[in-house]
Amino acid sequence: MPVPPDHVCEAFQTPAETPIPLGHAWDNGTKIGDMVLSQAAPTALWSAKVRAGLSVEGARVARPILSTDGRYTVAGWKASAWSQGELLRRVDETALLGLRLATSLREVSAPTANRDDIFARAEAAAWQETGEPYRDLSADTAYCVGHADLLAATIYHYLLPPVIVDLVPTAAPRPVGYTCALAIVDGLVAGVVDDAICDRFAHIRDMDQLLLRAVAYRRHVNNLHPDAKANTRSHINRVEDLLVSRAYAML
Repeated sequence: MPVPPDHVCEAFQTPAETPIPLGHAWDNGTKIGDMVLSQAAPTALWSAKVRAGLSVEGARVARPILSTDGRYTVAGWKASAWSQGELLRRVDETALLGLRLATSLREVSAPTANRDDIFARAEAAAWQETGEPYRDLSADTAYCVGHADLLAATIYHYLLPPVIVDLVPTAAPRPVGYTCALAIVDGLVAGVVDDAICDRFAHIRDMDQLLLRAVAYRRHVNNLHPDAKANTRSHINRVEDLLVSRAYAML
């Protein structure tokens, strides 16, 4: 696990405390005092600027920390305020959070850079797929930048409101229910929620189609990512078969 170098710690004014390695929710970063330092993704600057002022009903947002010279990233590192919590199997709650987050992100612009990373290519491929299970979305569907990994970026601690640790933007604006659909699919693929969650969220407009696009996205990521695992693909296939069957039943 990478350790933040001394000049990065100095730039963010970390306290003189023992570094504690953290897990996936915090990008495998390092907790020092009440802040977390982790390596910055290409969208880290966008995420920090949005998180600095983002308000989401029923949730907390990990605020970014500026360096001494006013930067959100230093030498490929970012800093955020730490909150106690863990990734838990609370998929229904996170899916609902995805709907509220979409409301908060409606007026937020997506990152302007033309992305050509694995995740952007997978997303584009998923939304270009055609075939019998797919149909056009409602004509008046609202769009916003989505969160591509909300289930893995939301931590819970007892009865406190959940914390959105980071924002992982979709490569393009997507329907407002797409973040919710991704959280559901990720929970199904991980085997931490029952299949009936699809029924519990069936009232969301075009949810059957959003779920198909979400699972197609995960399939394409699995195909493109060099660290993808075969057993993950088998779980994705099971979920996709389930969602295709549901979509056919609604035709």
